[in-house]
Amino acid sequence: MTKRKQPQKIRKTASRIIGWGKYCIFRVKQSTRLGADIRRINLCGGQIHIPGYLNIDIGHSADLPVDLSKRNLPFDDESIEVVVCMSAINYFTYTRAAEIIREVHRVLQRGGIARFGVQDLETIAARYLNKDREFFFQKLPDGRDRFEGPTIGDKFAAWFYGYESGGSTCKYFFDFDSLAFLFHKAGFVIVEKSAFQSSRISGVTQIDNRSEQMFFLEAVK
Repeated sequence: MTKRKQPQKIRKTASRIIGWGKYCIFRVKQSTRLGADIRRINLCGGQIHIPGYLNIDIGHSADLPVDLSKRNLPFDDESIEVVVCMSAINYFTYTRAAEIIREVHRVLQRGGIARFGVQDLETIAARYLNKDREFFFQKLPDGRDRFEGPTIGDKFAAWFYGYESGGSTCKYFFDFDSLAFLFHKAGFVIVEKSAFQSSRISGVTQIDNRSEQMFFLEAVK
C-alpha cells in the first residue's frame, strides 16, 4: 500500500519544485524587464491601472501577476518609493496581512510611503447599529444590490465572510487601530489616519475611493 503511494508523492513533490522553479524564473525575467523604472506599486488593483504605478495582482490583467497569499513582493530591499493598496488587505488572513505589511516595509526606501484604504469596521458597525437601510440597501446601476444579503444583518456579516474576488472572500476586518498596530510592528516611523484624498502622495485623487465605508492609513518608513 505504501509502495503504491510513493509515485504519487514523488509527482506531487516534483510538481511543487517545478512550480517554485517557474516562479523564480518568472521573478528574474520580470526584474530584468522592469529594471529600475519601477518606483510605485499598486497592490491588488484588479483591472484598475493607475498611471505611473505597477499593478500587482493575482489575475492576468495585472502588470505583474503575483499571488500575494503565497508569494512575497519580487523587489529588492529599499527599492520602491510608494506602495498603495485599496480595498484588498481584508482578503488575507490576519497573519498573512501582517506578513504583507512587513514586505511593504522591506521594499520601501527610507522615507517611502504606504497608503492603504480599508473597509472600516468602526464605520460599518455604526451603520449596522443605526440600522442604516439607505446605506445597506443601495443598488448598483444595473439594479442589483450593492451589498450581499437579504437583511441588514446578512449584509453586515458579508463584510467579514463575503464579497468573493478572484476566488477568495474576505478573511479579516480592520478598524484603524488594528491595522495601525501591524504597521507599527513592521517598523514604520509614522502611521497616521489620513483624510479622503489628502496625502503626501501626488495624484491621490486617482487612488482613493469609497470614502463612505473606508478609512485611509498612510505610513512612512
